[in-house]
Amino acid sequence: MKDEVVYFHGCWANYYAPEIGMAFVRVMEKNGFRTLLPWQKCCGMPMMANGNIRGAERNFRFNVRSLYKAAFPNRPIITTCPSCNIMLRREGQKFFASKEGSWVSEHIVDADEFIVRLHREGKLDTHFQKMSLKVFYQNPCHLKVQGLIKEPLDLLKLILGTEIAGVNYYCCGLSGSYGMKKANYDRSIEIAQKVWKEAKKSRAEAVVTECGGCGLMIQGGTGLKIFHPMVILGHAYSAAIVRDTAG
Repeated sequence: MKDEVVYFHGCWANYYAPEIGMAFVRVMEKNGFRTLLPWQKCCGMPMMANGNIRGAERNFRFNVRSLYKAAFPNRPIITTCPSCNIMLRREGQKFFASKEGSWVSEHIVDADEFIVRLHREGKLDTHFQKMSLKVFYQNPCHLKVQGLIKEPLDLLKLILGTEIAGVNYYCCGLSGSYGMKKANYDRSIEIAQKVWKEAKKSRAEAVVTECGGCGLMIQGGTGLKIFHPMVILGHAYSAAIVRDTAG
């Protein structure tokens, strides 16, 4: 019987980039895990950021009940979205504390973090195909503030032929829904300039980032293709040609 993990896909993988979720499931299967998908709603972070505390609480409490039921007593809960991760792991519990929420927060793991942990334990399938891809890595703010800085790079270094041409730790300028508002447009573009310049200067073929918003912002300013680390890893397992499948 396969070990099981619980996947919180979030809105981005569910509605905008389903290739992330599909890649994640493939990666889990390759490493002997069955992926469980419990009922879930938006994590509530966008509501929190825009003052809808009641809506955020409703969604957060629904999610922790559903995740607890699916994951208890020992299944890890894995996210592919940094904002979902920080909401379930840290921020939501500060506002809407519960015993279930506390348990969930202690069992939330970022996908990169989980893969690197498997590798350090000698449990990761490392039969990767050579990628021959030059990438620029953008570390999202919601990973950086949790100290998840080394793991994504360690993951990329596992894949033969993947050259990391540059790494950025600055905000991309979008900051969730902030940069999507007309009143914040100029400031958002001003913040993004450093990232855009560094990405272009690196002469990378693509940008790798866990954050869908960062991806949108960087693609808009550079024209570069954007990949989630799980998509890169999925291609490395399947020997697909990543250049021909990028959005």
